[in-house]
Amino acid sequence: MRVGVVTLGCDKNTVDNEYLAGLLTRQGVECIAVNKPEDNADNTLDAVVITTCAFTEEAREENIGRIVEWAEAKQESARLKRLYLSGCLTQRYADELIREFPEIDGLVGVGQWTQLAAMITADAPERTHPQPDRSVVLVDLKEQLPRAPLDNRPYAYLKISDGCNHQCTFCSIPLMKGRMSSVPREIVLHEARGLIERGAREINIVAQDSGDYGRDRYEDYRLDRLVEDLIALDGDFRVRLLYCYPMGVTERLIELLAGHPKVCNYLDMPLQHLDREVLRRMKRPHSEMHAEELIGRLRERAPEIALRTTFITGFPGETDAAFENLLEGVRRIQFDWLGAFTFSREEGTPSAEMPDQIPDALKQERYERLMIEQQSITEAKLRARVGSVERVLIEAQAEEPENCYAGRSEKEAPEVDGLIFVESEKKLTPGAIVSAQIINSGPYDLFASMK
Repeated sequence: MRVGVVTLGCDKNTVDNEYLAGLLTRQGVECIAVNKPEDNADNTLDAVVITTCAFTEEAREENIGRIVEWAEAKQESARLKRLYLSGCLTQRYADELIREFPEIDGLVGVGQWTQLAAMITADAPERTHPQPDRSVVLVDLKEQLPRAPLDNRPYAYLKISDGCNHQCTFCSIPLMKGRMSSVPREIVLHEARGLIERGAREINIVAQDSGDYGRDRYEDYRLDRLVEDLIALDGDFRVRLLYCYPMGVTERLIELLAGHPKVCNYLDMPLQHLDREVLRRMKRPHSEMHAEELIGRLRERAPEIALRTTFITGFPGETDAAFENLLEGVRRIQFDWLGAFTFSREEGTPSAEMPDQIPDALKQERYERLMIEQQSITEAKLRARVGSVERVLIEAQAEEPENCYAGRSEKEAPEVDGLIFVESEKKLTPGAIVSAQIINSGPYDLFASMK
């Protein structure tokens, strides 16, 4: 049996699909990463599973479009006879999907990897609904699952928890994934060893909030101690922290970010806004009111740290003055990398019913102003690195020229930040870490030559 695996949405879905691939591979199923039906031009797939996202309206539209494409491909194919869905979209909208897409042979919600694997390998397709109780923990990894890579990238994601205990008024994640559940440290460390043994040179820690790790499971074991245990593992690799709210950034974690060679001098800290009144309406954790103080401490202890954040534009009640506060804060803090999205009015969230909703055109205008502001900051940050020598993890050969390779230093996270293009007369292989001198910069990328 040959199964195409489509990953939509966040990198936590990447991990989930590798669990599914691990379970299926154990049963002799061949799993192949695919995206669109064109990837099955040779018509060799027996089944396709799409792991979905439903975080925003834009994400839902993209996911529905992909389901339509594969449903049509199934109707037209002589071999592709099964189509399965999983993930956040199915967790929240199972009935609607079953009603609208008779081509679907089965679906599950979040965290149901073993059930999905059983459905795919069953003799006859069987439809099922995801767990309807939104008040319980839905993604709770209590046993070690096999994990099979769906690509040959020299980095990997390590999911340390899922679900969320925060009460942010704009977020539908708790409606789809339930309360936060930390993965037991023994499972995290065992999985990390496996990733390193299969060649991962960079371990990217992910969760809804990495900084909340352990709070539900241990008395005094938190993210900083987990990182200490990870970097004690054998191997030549580095650890990167993604999605870490300010409350989880302890003094010990700052020490590790500042001084340990296995910990990337990088922190992704999604703040969503910088205006205090907007943050209050968002019900963001109180620690975010003092994020600038934390950033000051981080830069004092780790002057070269690269900081990434994410913001929302057009949250209900975001006045012109509030948005100007956001812009002024961005100019003052000077983040290295910044992502943003316009507010999405999510059904079932408190902010969907708040007064003072912002028109879509104004949300978009503010988004564009924010990103233009950040682009100039990022360009200046990159120009300042010209002349420096940096350790670059090579990921792939660039399309052109022939002697050019794409990679990242510790200052760039995969898939969301820029790249470093390294010219080398010597052939480089993915997974190599090389010293390269930065010789030029662009709006988001750097250009280097072998040192």
